[in-house]
Amino acid sequence: MIAILCSLGVMVGAPPSIALHSLLAEMGDRDRLARFPNPPYKSLQASSYNRESVRRDMPGWFADSDGTGYIREETIHGKREYVMMEHTGPGCITKIWTPFFYYDFNNRVGPNVRIYLDGSTTPTFDESLIKLVRGTGSIPRPFAQPTARAGDSYLPIPFARSVKVTMVDKPFYNIISYRAYPTGTKVETFKKPTSYQGLPFVRQAVYVASAMDLLRSQSIAPSKALTFRLPNGPRAVTQLRFQVGGLEMAAVMKKRPDLYRSIVVSATFDGKETIWCPLGDLFSQQDNEPQSGVYTVNRDLDPSKILNVRWTMPYKKSAVIKVYNLSNQAVALGIDAQTKPWKWTNDSMHFYARWRPDDIVPGTPFQDWNFVDVRGKGVYVGDAFTVLNIRKDSWWGEGDEKVYVDAAWDKGFPTHFGTGTEDYYGWAGGVYPTVEDNFHHPFLNNKVGGLDGHTMGYNILTRERALDAIPFNKRLRFDMESSFGTDMREKWNLLGYSAVTFFYAVPGAVHNRPAVPDAARKPIVSVEELQKLSDRIRLGE
Repeated sequence: MIAILCSLGVMVGAPPSIALHSLLAEMGDRDRLARFPNPPYKSLQASSYNRESVRRDMPGWFADSDGTGYIREETIHGKREYVMMEHTGPGCITKIWTPFFYYDFNNRVGPNVRIYLDGSTTPTFDESLIKLVRGTGSIPRPFAQPTARAGDSYLPIPFARSVKVTMVDKPFYNIISYRAYPTGTKVETFKKPTSYQGLPFVRQAVYVASAMDLLRSQSIAPSKALTFRLPNGPRAVTQLRFQVGGLEMAAVMKKRPDLYRSIVVSATFDGKETIWCPLGDLFSQQDNEPQSGVYTVNRDLDPSKILNVRWTMPYKKSAVIKVYNLSNQAVALGIDAQTKPWKWTNDSMHFYARWRPDDIVPGTPFQDWNFVDVRGKGVYVGDAFTVLNIRKDSWWGEGDEKVYVDAAWDKGFPTHFGTGTEDYYGWAGGVYPTVEDNFHHPFLNNKVGGLDGHTMGYNILTRERALDAIPFNKRLRFDMESSFGTDMREKWNLLGYSAVTFFYAVPGAVHNRPAVPDAARKPIVSVEELQKLSDRIRLGE
């Protein structure tokens, strides 16, 4: 029978063809993220980054004007088109981003994008790129969604042999994320559905508060920890829930939001501490009481003020959750974990959440500020970035993300080279951002914060990944340029940075983000503190 099947070209045990429906199902499957992908793929990116940047150790590395780069011009059907992205071999476009304006802030339509699949001279998509990614073109919402002055399409566009994406006029800011599968991978090329109504798409969970939602609180004395041992494995955590308990405790936390930094969540899987992160930073709440937090597919604050984490977290033998109270105030905290059986195989991975604490960065000289550097094998699945700005009307997000996968660091050029901090997080500039630019989508949240409608104060962004997750076999390094706006490029123009990174890794992986209890004990850097330091530098003190 095996011989007959092989003669018919059927591979016994081979995975089925990759297609639109299977990719949409994968997008909502948290368990898939917890296993190294099969078939394996490379996560790649094309963008309009400034082509003056050619190597990390050469001039032009921090060049701005990231909205005009493209691969080349070519003539198609007698007319000029600009090639933005191309790939030969099986693959899938996983995410497309562009601003809602084209060069002129009043031009909200822009030129057409054309997506050619498998060498066809007839594009599968030929329409306004702006409309396409904002859900007003042929890709409806929620597969394409508007954000603050931009749009993001998450509709998978698989291709069996090749893809080429062009613009009929000079490209503006754009980022295209895509997968490259190994030669021979079976992929069904995308065809526009007759209807999108029956297709699944990831949505945030909707909760109904009830008395049963409340968690039983336990008091954690200063400098003590609450230990929570999970059932022996092999199992997987499917949900972690946290709640600061009691009305009296809620009043204390409202007066002292810094306590959310001093409550630290730790998880040790199979003897390895993979999670070490302040509770507030884990939920992008380090600047205030949890009430307008993140609402993503994997993290949210439900109506009962319970903080939920839903990434699948496998372990082979044992798991221990600890919550440290590093403050000088007793804390009442409720904690709950749900687990399920898990088949542990060689592709299973442990889940990591690591924190880089507050760091004060000057406007000059520019630098690539490192989120995390991981050695080993795994998959990068998201991050949260906090920027503390001390100026009311100024731009803090010019810097590009630079993600190095495997040998890319040694070659001096990243695998992913972006166009700006806000672009990486799915929105766009054009004007100074305010709290009106807040949005919550399944994979993107923008908690701009600020003060009184200005950019001064905390600006908090987060991104989670599904089809655009980044596998690595030996190394992953994530950097973000500390490139401020053109009016913030003196040594006394200070910003405060901190970051949390989320990734999976097989046992044996190492990283550069150790536990830092002393940093978690410190008060959160404030606008006033940063302003005083800036004034001293400016006055030469």
